[in-house]
Amino acid sequence: PCIEQNSEITGYIVRYSNSTGETQMAAVQNSQMLKASGLTPNTAYSFQVAAVNSDGEEGPYSSPLEINTLLPIIDVVRNVKVEVVNETAVVVIWDAVQSDEVSKYTV
Repeated sequence: PCIEQNSEITGYIVRYSNSTGETQMAAVQNSQMLKASGLTPNTAYSFQVAAVNSDGEEGPYSSPLEINTLLPIIDVVRNVKVEVVNETAVVVIWDAVQSDEVSKYTV
């Protein structure tokens, strides 16, 4: 659908999808910005925006803008301690990193 030339733009529709084809849409009013949250780390997304007029008509969508979200940031392991057990063994102890992205530690 096309927006009538004399109609007032009252908002925008932001459409975005990830590389698996999962699409989401968000309505934005009184702003030209959307913070899309809850995205999957290290994933390709495509974003498009269309204007909406006072009659609720959508204009054409913009050309897609492709982005990749970042890899999760994993905090530094802290409070590493080494205790000597005997002449051939030690125990290494550290505080756990608070992140769902950590599945193992490499010592």
